[in-house]
Amino acid sequence: MTRKKLYSLLGLTVLGYAFLEPYWHKIKKYEIEHKQIPENFDGFKIAFLADIHFGRQVGSKKLEKMVKEVNRWGADVVILGGDYIMHKRYIYPCFKELAKLKSKYGTYAVMGNHDVTESLADTRRAMRISDIKNINNAAFWIKHKGQKIRLGGVGDLRTQNQHIEPTIKNTRFEDYIILVTHNPRYLYQIKDKYDINLVLAGHTHGGQFSPLKHLSKIVPAFVDEAIAFSYLSGQCEKDGRDVIVSNGIGTAKFPLRIMTRPEMVYITLRPSKKRYKKR
Repeated sequence: MTRKKLYSLLGLTVLGYAFLEPYWHKIKKYEIEHKQIPENFDGFKIAFLADIHFGRQVGSKKLEKMVKEVNRWGADVVILGGDYIMHKRYIYPCFKELAKLKSKYGTYAVMGNHDVTESLADTRRAMRISDIKNINNAAFWIKHKGQKIRLGGVGDLRTQNQHIEPTIKNTRFEDYIILVTHNPRYLYQIKDKYDINLVLAGHTHGGQFSPLKHLSKIVPAFVDEAIAFSYLSGQCEKDGRDVIVSNGIGTAKFPLRIMTRPEMVYITLRPSKKRYKKR
């Protein structure tokens, strides 16, 4: 075999894999340890689903399977990170299935850019019908065994305004606060005075090509901030805050992935003096 044919075969193999990986879902598990997590929240389970993009790789059967998987895990809270659909016509079928998510304290969701541009009104209505609590620029106390944590969210960075005040309103420094933002670039706008402990985000699809995340080490800071190379995928810490960015479940413009498998994120909280631990 000539070198040219070998390179062609290798290229076709990589391209074929890139088309297949979007269908190869996984479950990513984290344990988050923090001294502000109340003792009674030890073992508290959070399922985080982002970027479903219902209507392409993710259809009714696939979403039904994932909902059943989350329900088997037995989450205390389910959080949805935005970008639920590919087209307006998919909004109600998608949320009809998401309504079947079961957890002890309910399902909470923010908006993504696709949800706003396709139909913000229909997405909000579908959430209400499905009994999914909208935390777009809103927040709730999650009360568990006599103690509580704060769960809030902000609007999509590209298509909406972001108001963090409802999340931090009437909180104390010792309260544990979780903030959900569809776009991880919002991390650069969180001020030090806001005692946000855990930030959950999606939007990036992991970059859809794993090596992109390494660009954060070589590009100028302003480029990194504009594209968020540092926050394309996985778990890290920024300014003393734990950050988890999901690879998401579906894809949007380009139905390709290389080493950024679609994922559902399962998080377990642990009260501790340690910052975090990955497993």
